[in-house]
Amino acid sequence: MDQAGPSRRAVLVGAGLLAVAACSTGTEPEPPKPDPDLPIRSLAAAGVRGLVALYDAVSRAHPDLRAELAPLAAETAAHLSALEPPATGPTPSASPSPSATPSPSITVPATAAAVLTALVRAERHEASLRVTQLASASAALARLLAAIGASEATHATLLRAGS
Repeated sequence: MDQAGPSRRAVLVGAGLLAVAACSTGTEPEPPKPDPDLPIRSLAAAGVRGLVALYDAVSRAHPDLRAELAPLAAETAAHLSALEPPATGPTPSASPSPSATPSPSITVPATAAAVLTALVRAERHEASLRVTQLASASAALARLLAAIGASEATHATLLRAGS
């Protein structure tokens, strides 16, 4: 009995070749598009980095406040970690850790009450910036910014209560 038409093997091989041909168009894949949240994320990280530097400077200048401020400083450092993109390996332009960054422009007040007032002012300022940054952020980044802003506002309230 003669078979009419191609064998099953020939059909399967042909289908496989068609699938491979369809997948390889001969063009390079498009490079990934830049993250539209990157400018907002960078701006927010810069503000939080300033708070981290302020807490570090206060801790060095007023060791008696270190224990009281440690939880707020740790939360602020966690905010910075959440905002900064994960390192993909050593790069020449990698920024140093926040505590290693010199902060010559930070002036720490002489008294504990003045320090707390300065921290309240800085936390409130950063919290208000988070609100303005929400408008142009993606939903995921907006949620992160809202959480960080709420934490900064809470820090200001706690610091004000301690002064």
